Amino acid sequence: MFRLCAMLVLFSSFGTVLPASDFDWLVREFARESGAKQVHVPFLGFARFLVVVGHPAGTTDMRLAIFERGDLETLRFSDLTDSTVGDSWSPMIRVRSKRGESTNIYGRSDRKHLRLLITTLDGDDATFVQVNLEPKALIRFIDDHSGNNR
Repeated sequence: MFRLCAMLVLFSSFGTVLPASDFDWLVREFARESGAKQVHVPFLGFARFLVVVGHPAGTTDMRLAIFERGDLETLRFSDLTDSTVGDSWSPMIRVRSKRGESTNIYGRSDRKHLRLLITTLDGDDATFVQVNLEPKALIRFIDDHSGNNR
């Protein structure tokens, strides 16, 4: 009986422990719709570990996905990112070029962190970056590294 209860608790917790993030959904939807292949980035897991442990410039987490050889128009790319991230992310910056490049920056904050999601499309290549920042630590980093230190 104890084993059965333990297994039920374990399996019922999977839905809350391992949900797909907005970033994961966006990456999957882009790959599905564009046909692009995600590029393997060597040592990305290690770099992400260093960010989580070291908090450089106030960054507490980082996600990165790079794609090559996709087929998606600029306007469809923007629509896809907007609809996939939904209302939980606020659009902050949108840049479109005449050459078909597109960059979207979204923000979301909670009490302690500022989360930025940056999506870019350049021809048939796309990059997705999500960073979680501690604003106070970022400001300290900027102040410490500005050219006007006294």
